[in-house]
Amino acid sequence: MVQSVTETKTGAANGSAPQAGADAFEDSERVPVPGGLWRVPLRLTALGAWTTTCYLSMATGLLVRREATAKSDLRRAWTHRWGRGVCRILGIRFSVEGTPPSGTLLVSNHLGYLDIPVLATHVRTLFLSKAEVANWPLMGFFARQAGTLFVQRERKRDLPQVAAQIAQELGSGGAVVLFPEGTSGAGDSVLPFRASLLDPPARGDLPVSYARLTYSTPPGYPAAGKCVCWWGDMSFGGHFLGLLRLPYVHAEVRFGPEPLSHSDRKVLALQLWKAVQSL
Repeated sequence: MVQSVTETKTGAANGSAPQAGADAFEDSERVPVPGGLWRVPLRLTALGAWTTTCYLSMATGLLVRREATAKSDLRRAWTHRWGRGVCRILGIRFSVEGTPPSGTLLVSNHLGYLDIPVLATHVRTLFLSKAEVANWPLMGFFARQAGTLFVQRERKRDLPQVAAQIAQELGSGGAVVLFPEGTSGAGDSVLPFRASLLDPPARGDLPVSYARLTYSTPPGYPAAGKCVCWWGDMSFGGHFLGLLRLPYVHAEVRFGPEPLSHSDRKVLALQLWKAVQSL
């Protein structure tokens, strides 16, 4: 329902563009997940059916709504429902600290594509993405339909318009999520935040909430950084099939207490990076 992934990767979601590798199913960081092959067809079928159902229901609702605010509300509601369903299918078990925000921009560390349904489960939100995602096969289509806001960082003249779009979404009571690390990681640290990704909220002096995600796997399985987090040169196909084989994943979501704001994007990036690290 929202921005997603391509076959291979050197960046992710809101960060650097995925690149095609020499072999789409070879990666150096991923560790194969043992057992659980029977879960793969069951979960693939369930995910396909659930995503199709959500898309068709949302598309039908959009046809009868004329106001932009009503359409955004519907997109956030269905993205939330889609995220909850995906997490149930994948066996995600949650522990949550703090209060999920509403009406603010939300930044988080980025561990891979699983972050999308995990955050959508707890926050009625749209996502802010790099412009290239809009043109990705299939996934770009779903991202556009789900109301993802796209930003082309190199075109500075477009940034005020993006800031205005974010302000409009926040004004309607929703949230907008972005991942300012610019790529995803293994979860052992939080990468420095890219100030350019925070230019829209800085320009609008908008409040920015923050969260930190942590994943863990069941005893006896590879560490989350090797089979749940999607980073480095991990291929999407091999990684996703391994994720489907896990009996469950524990997701810890920690929300910061108060939003931050600053008109200087570099200062804002540093403040938010330190805040996320402290969670």
